[in-house]
Amino acid sequence: MRYPKRRANLLYKLRRKGIEADTKQRVIFIPYGEQPQQYIQAVRLCREFYFNIQYIIT
Repeated sequence: MRYPKRRANLLYKLRRKGIEADTKQRVIFIPYGEQPQQYIQAVRLCREFYFNIQYIIT
């Protein structure tokens, strides 16, 4: 695992915005209809740490 503190910081900032993330399954849950690009932390987690985005219906 590269840079565990960086990953923790990205997850912390993302969760403060109200976005859920499951670190064991590497999934970020974003409400349906919102663009993942508006959450730069989600984009970086996907690119650097191989997370996936799952849309949820709220």
